[in-house]
Amino acid sequence: MFNQNFSISRCIFFAAMMGLTAFTAQSANDSQWVEADSAKAIAGRIERDFSLTLDEARAQIKSVYPGITDAHIDSCLAAGYIETRVMDNGETRVFRKSPRNLGLIDPQIRDAQKAWTGRGSKAAYARRATAAYNIGRSTGDGTPVNPQRVTITFTLTVPFNEALAGDSVRVWMPYPLETVRQSNIQLLKTSQPDYYISSGNPDESVHRTMYMAAPMTDSDLTFSYTFSYDVAAQYFSPDYIESNLRPYNTNSELYRRFTSLDDVHIANLGALAREIVGSETNPYRQSEMVFDFINRHYPWAGAREYSTIENIPQYVLDHGYGDCGQVSLLYISLMRSLGVPARWESGWMIHPGEKNFHDWAEVYFEGVGWVPVDNSFGRMSADPNQAVTRFHSTGQDNYRLATNCGVGGKLSPAKRFVRSETVDFQAGEVETSKGNLFYPLWDSTLTIESNTPLD
Repeated sequence: MFNQNFSISRCIFFAAMMGLTAFTAQSANDSQWVEADSAKAIAGRIERDFSLTLDEARAQIKSVYPGITDAHIDSCLAAGYIETRVMDNGETRVFRKSPRNLGLIDPQIRDAQKAWTGRGSKAAYARRATAAYNIGRSTGDGTPVNPQRVTITFTLTVPFNEALAGDSVRVWMPYPLETVRQSNIQLLKTSQPDYYISSGNPDESVHRTMYMAAPMTDSDLTFSYTFSYDVAAQYFSPDYIESNLRPYNTNSELYRRFTSLDDVHIANLGALAREIVGSETNPYRQSEMVFDFINRHYPWAGAREYSTIENIPQYVLDHGYGDCGQVSLLYISLMRSLGVPARWESGWMIHPGEKNFHDWAEVYFEGVGWVPVDNSFGRMSADPNQAVTRFHSTGQDNYRLATNCGVGGKLSPAKRFVRSETVDFQAGEVETSKGNLFYPLWDSTLTIESNTPLD
């Protein structure tokens, strides 16, 4: 059981939703979980994320890594491997995930424990075999292959509390986008007769959602729906990309939109981007170089609440690590800084035994189209086949549920209060007339009912 004084961040919430742990809903009378003021909500999340004193963090680190010395811990503090923050009262506090993250970030511990050589270097055989199968079935031109028909039930439960009795509960839950890899979306049943599905058009919202509302009565309130969709893999071979590349139409709306550096959580990283690619001008090769740079330098580690980070790509550069969404935003920023269109996509990974939230990117090559890029899956260097090793910089498997085509967008219909997740959208959102109900006040689950190959 996680300490209930901690916020349920993306990574902890992943585990709760996957059944790896459980948590008890907080009382709705506890004002720290019912958020009516956005500024106070974010301040509260920062305070909960930085919950450790320096002495408490030091004790936890010694418990996790027996034999580590105070001098080693001091060097990690100086290098930024242990994230700290000076609070409003002047006290230095430590990010609550830093003790566990240290083994993923500090090269000395990391290399001694598992000889990490880059993101994806420890990829399991099943993941590599999936990539090999998709490459083998593909013509290499991005034509979707190996479609599967997936049926999913999404359930969101708000536990009963007297403080909510009679209040209206509004919920937003993820719903699949229509994309080149996702099609034939069908809603099969819903718990409520009245609902609204946003269009999936970015002009309405970059987050595609199922919206429902109901009054809180004298028992737990559950919202659920079942849908099915077809999802396919996609692969672009390097030879196909290279032979079909054309100069960008820099006057096109697509080019202007997806090279913009003014979007939320996009950083102008021109100097770093040019340092990475040197004199290379081919956009495909630039993409590969940026992918490899991120792969080598930024290991995965548990993230802070996204809502508390001012600029996520800069955060990755400053702290030397990032989860899937953070490195995807870094990749998008670097590519846009080079004048190469790139965009966000996210939702869930639904691989057998690996169901979880997940974020990735797409890059646009003129003459080729949008190409999927998954920096977090990295280079599967344990595989002897170089095409398999490099699959995730120009391909995607068919175990995905995409529900978002951007970050930080408004929900439809509009939400009145601050969102629990202000950047991405995967777990859902809940509010009443009293405020946003932060994660610990409710639970949501995604259940895969069936997964049937269509070939």
